[in-house]
Amino acid sequence: MAELAEQVGISPATLRAWERRYAIVNPRRTQGDYRVYSREDLHVLQSMKQLIDDGWTPSFAAREAARRRDEIGPAQSTRTTAT
Repeated sequence: MAELAEQVGISPATLRAWERRYAIVNPRRTQGDYRVYSREDLHVLQSMKQLIDDGWTPSFAAREAARRRDEIGPAQSTRTTAT
């Protein structure tokens, strides 16, 4: 999780909050309870972060990032980061 958060430019606490509040990503979990993020997750989180940086509120940014994700379609799951 910390690695993905760093790539996006947010704190792990912010990433957890976005998952909880906006359901922007829903990473699958391993048997060891590690989160497994996809490239799609990374891209949607980067999109949300950019929108917020551009002045959007987090709730509207989450909706827009999800809309953009849905227009593009799913990507391959490749990124694994620990909780």
